[in-house]
Amino acid sequence: MTLSVLHVITTIDLGGAEKQLLTLASHQRKRGYKVCVIFLKNNPALLNHFLNADVGVEMGFVGLSFLEQISALRKKAKLDVIVHAHLPRAELLCAVALKKSSFIVTRHNSEPFFLKGGKWFSIILSRFVFMKAFLCISISRTVLEFLKTSREMDNKTNSKIIHYGLEDTRVWPKDTSRNTSKSFKIGTVSRLVPQKNIPLLLKAFKELTNNYPCSFELAIVGVGPLKSQLHLLSNQLEIEGSTYWKDGCSDVTNFYRSLDIFVLSSDYEGFGLVLLEAMAQGIPVVARRISAIPEVLGNKHPGLIESNSPYDLADKIWNVLNDKVLFESCIRFQAERLLEFSIEKTFKNHEEIYKRLLENQN
Repeated sequence: MTLSVLHVITTIDLGGAEKQLLTLASHQRKRGYKVCVIFLKNNPALLNHFLNADVGVEMGFVGLSFLEQISALRKKAKLDVIVHAHLPRAELLCAVALKKSSFIVTRHNSEPFFLKGGKWFSIILSRFVFMKAFLCISISRTVLEFLKTSREMDNKTNSKIIHYGLEDTRVWPKDTSRNTSKSFKIGTVSRLVPQKNIPLLLKAFKELTNNYPCSFELAIVGVGPLKSQLHLLSNQLEIEGSTYWKDGCSDVTNFYRSLDIFVLSSDYEGFGLVLLEAMAQGIPVVARRISAIPEVLGNKHPGLIESNSPYDLADKIWNVLNDKVLFESCIRFQAERLLEFSIEKTFKNHEEIYKRLLENQN
């Protein structure tokens, strides 16, 4: 039996949820699924990537009112099609438009369902979605724990944890020898939003440039509402001359390959797809032991730090770059860890749920 999947997602911009959907949908096509993606708003930055993977993309929902989108989705969804919703607006659309237990949702973030509303309004909307959905997929234990402790999910909701996956879990390049020069490039890929705590990274970079006997440059890929504030802070710290900013791009592989070390300074993560992306390019990762980060990197990863101190972060970055044993330990650990996150494993876990949904409908 050929499975047909209709993914409904708020945007197909350059976020982690959108990029993981691209990987999943592409793999589903390779395995013979019929796959179509509906997105609801914003710039279709990943459109050509979906089309090149032979994944259908429905463009007609953009610009419609919510009521018009409800009507359009009801016409699009069929009994033998699995509807899979991603991100709050798309989840709410499916909950309103579709019959109970006729769709699946994936929660990609460990944050309130409705950020602009009050706590209880967010809880009510979230529970309404779960009441209508067949099952909730959480991308990490951290996301599931958040849903339960925040009361956005009740104990009766069917749920399953399915981690993100990569199409290729081999590490590139083969040569993982470290840079022995006196110049190092530090980088991150991040939305410029409070969650990512880019000020911590900027302050740590300031400590590096002040206190360690090397030259450093910092490269940040990403866009977001804090862009002007972060540029101002960079100027205030007097590091603007060695800090390079680049708006988001759909293929950041070459960026990762240009780095000596990848740093994630986030206060919390639902998963952190960028961690897998950096690990796959054979560069060491430094990040905080917080939220889902150790769930992805592994609790014993040598690059984890316990605090949110810029001094501690700078010290860890320097130690990884300067200590050959620690550097190579990070690379080896990451190569082994990466094997846990194949898209085939993610695909099979989804397929099991899809089949259960179809059985329930019959």
